[in-house]
Amino acid sequence: MSTLTIRQAKLYDVPALARIERESFARPWSAEEITREIVKNDKAFVAVAELGGETAGYADMWIVAGEAQLFNIVVAPEYRGLGIGSILLRYMAEAAARSGCRNMTLEVRRSNEPAISMYRKGGFHDSGLRKGYYSDNHEDAVLMDREITPEDAVEGSGDLEVEIETV
Repeated sequence: MSTLTIRQAKLYDVPALARIERESFARPWSAEEITREIVKNDKAFVAVAELGGETAGYADMWIVAGEAQLFNIVVAPEYRGLGIGSILLRYMAEAAARSGCRNMTLEVRRSNEPAISMYRKGGFHDSGLRKGYYSDNHEDAVLMDREITPEDAVEGSGDLEVEIETV
């Protein structure tokens, strides 16, 4: 068992988050884009997952007018399959609830079946399709949303520590 800690991102997290982006996506967010989200965007909430002192993943969402738009949940390749993405998703729903949001939305590549499955298990349902949405290959985006309920709000400082089974 290892302790997974999820907390709000800080500027010093940027190099690790940019590395995870490069390892995970054909068109990764740059360090500058991640820095902007953490430091300059007052609508953004960025969370980092750490396992054994190492950055294992992160999530990014915007909170605007009572709605949370989830932009990114990414787990480093070496930490996939441990449930970290689902824990990050739960954490982001909690953060949205604490911010007074009533709804959470996202877009996901139609071919990303593991992510779609995780989102459905996390309470999301399909709400539409954006044809040719992704500019790199014109893949469709599945639109998903879920209601934020009072059960999503939990008391606490905002940091989360969870024991997870590691291999």
